[in-house]
Amino acid sequence: MKIVTYGNKDNEAILLLHPMFTSAAFFDFALDQLKGYYLIVPTYSGHYEETTYLSMEEEEHTIDEFLKENGISRLKALIGFSLGGNIGFHYFCKNQEKVEQVIIDSAPIFKFPSVVKYFFFRKYKKCLLNIKAHPENTVEELDKCFHGMGEAQQYVAPSVTIESLRNLIESCYNLETPKLSILSQKKITFVYGTKDIARLCLPRIRKYKNSRFVEIDLMGHCGYFREDAEEYVKNLIE
Repeated sequence: MKIVTYGNKDNEAILLLHPMFTSAAFFDFALDQLKGYYLIVPTYSGHYEETTYLSMEEEEHTIDEFLKENGISRLKALIGFSLGGNIGFHYFCKNQEKVEQVIIDSAPIFKFPSVVKYFFFRKYKKCLLNIKAHPENTVEELDKCFHGMGEAQQYVAPSVTIESLRNLIESCYNLETPKLSILSQKKITFVYGTKDIARLCLPRIRKYKNSRFVEIDLMGHCGYFREDAEEYVKNLIE
């Protein structure tokens, strides 16, 4: 994992977690909207050359070490998108007292049997092999699998190995939904577009009755943030 930071370290800290096949650069267009905070923005292992993604636990361990080394005991907010939403949710469930607010956006919070995970592995493996064989079709191939995310993913996806992909599938489609206290539930905002297939996990997470659920009409995967970061920040960060 590589971590970049922006802003004054004395400001309230926000941890930003990017979608799969993207990097910390996913947030570049929104930095001005968040300039009043100290931003901590990782790029996961496996999302740059000569590294392998192993697990959520490995990525979370690196985040924890960074926070300890920099004397950060509390996060104003944790905001995770898609895979980053899964990592963020998993991290929050183990560190509920450390985070004031959690925004989980477009996260595929599923727990599928092995056969379904294998289906997605084969589908995404074919995508990666196709873009490596025909780089001129990278955006088009990624859009087929990731619902319009190709433009954001085009610079990172070619560097993702099949070994990393196998482990990423576990992080995307094997997530528990543990019992949370009412106080912890109230810290969470779940965000989904009505055109985002990841919204199909909503029946599973509605058990968090004290959380906030925001459904955006006609928006796709991570669409609200990408469409209007200024409004997103103003409406969702408390």
